[in-house]
Amino acid sequence: MGEIIFHVFLMAVLGVFYGETAKINTARMTDPIGPAGFPQMIIIVAFILLAISLASAFRKYKEAKDLPKGKIKELDPGFLALIAALVAFILFVNQLGFWISSIALISIVLVILGQRKVSKVVIITLCASLVFTLVFGKILHVPLPRGAGPLKMISYFLY
Repeated sequence: MGEIIFHVFLMAVLGVFYGETAKINTARMTDPIGPAGFPQMIIIVAFILLAISLASAFRKYKEAKDLPKGKIKELDPGFLALIAALVAFILFVNQLGFWISSIALISIVLVILGQRKVSKVVIITLCASLVFTLVFGKILHVPLPRGAGPLKMISYFLY
C-alpha cells in the first residue's frame, strides 16, 4: 500500500511542477514551443511512466492480499544500521571532514553488507573515499567539508 501512496504523492508533485511551468514568462518568445515546452514534455513523460508503474503496483497489491503476512523489511537490523550510519555521516561530516567521514561511512556500509575480510574492507574504503574526494574536491571543485582543527589542515593536502 505504501508504494501506491508514494506513486500518488509523486503524481501530485508532478502536477504542481506542471502548474509552475505555466507561470514561465513567454513575453519574448520566438520559439513556437516556448521556454516551458521542454519541462512540460519531461513532466508529461514522467507522468505517463508513473501511471504505468502505478498500474503495476495495483496489480502487485491485489496479488499480495492473498499471501500470508510476513516480517516488515524496513525493520531489518541491517537496514536500521544503514540508516543510522547515514545519519551519523550527516551529523559529523562538518567536524571530521569529508574524507574521514567517508572512510567511516564506506567501511560501516561494507560491514553491514556482509564483507568480513578486513584487508578487503580497508582497501575498498581507502580507494573509494580517495576517489570520491579527488573527483568531487579537485576535478569538479565541489566545496567539501574540511573538518575542524588539525583535520582541516590535513584536508588541504587532498582537496
